[in-house]
Amino acid sequence: MFEDLKWLIELQKIDNQIYQLTSEERNTDSMITRMKHEIEELTLNRVKLIRKQREHLEDKETYSADILDHKRILDQKQIDLDNDKKTKKEHIKREVKKLEKAVEVFEERVAELTTEIKRQEDEIHDIDKNVIKIEKKIKTEDKSKKGMSKDSAKALEKLIKKKEKVEKSIRTPFLNHYNRIMRIRNGIAITFVTEEGLCNGCKIHIPYQLQQKVKLKDDYNICEGCGRILVDVDMLKK
Repeated sequence: MFEDLKWLIELQKIDNQIYQLTSEERNTDSMITRMKHEIEELTLNRVKLIRKQREHLEDKETYSADILDHKRILDQKQIDLDNDKKTKKEHIKREVKKLEKAVEVFEERVAELTTEIKRQEDEIHDIDKNVIKIEKKIKTEDKSKKGMSKDSAKALEKLIKKKEKVEKSIRTPFLNHYNRIMRIRNGIAITFVTEEGLCNGCKIHIPYQLQQKVKLKDDYNICEGCGRILVDVDMLKK
């Protein structure tokens, strides 16, 4: 059983080396993925802005047309004021005031829409600039990733061959357990018992009897909390 533990520890060390070797590439992949998501969000916001901007442009055209219509009616009322008898002038004046107030409201709304449309144009422009900037970053990171892949490919190939060789020295049940724990415990399948009697992986207390068995280094011991393989700390230092 000691031999299995020895080879399992060696396998964990190789897996740690593989993880470190590929970590930079994984980080780059993660960064590229985040930047692509950011572009998607920016593009979606751009579409929403354009849609809203079109609505505002249509509203502005409607209000502008209403202003022209009301001014045309005002001109006609002014002519009526000059021509009608005194008895009708007060009625026409009231209508003129209503029309003038409506024109004032419409003009204020047109001014607000003009400001909002300009703000949307600026925001769309900023989005376009950001997208171009992010796309350039993606190209740079992708190029860097390809460079890393070339540099690490040979070293990774050697490690994989070494791993395969070590795996052949481990009996199948123990290797299967190791691989399963590696998948569910973030790449750490082997751990040790701390001086306080805790599993260094999940921090659960390890019974004294099991601690003693681990120190003997001649049995396959598993943490009841996380399922990791427990070995004496000295074995990990070799």
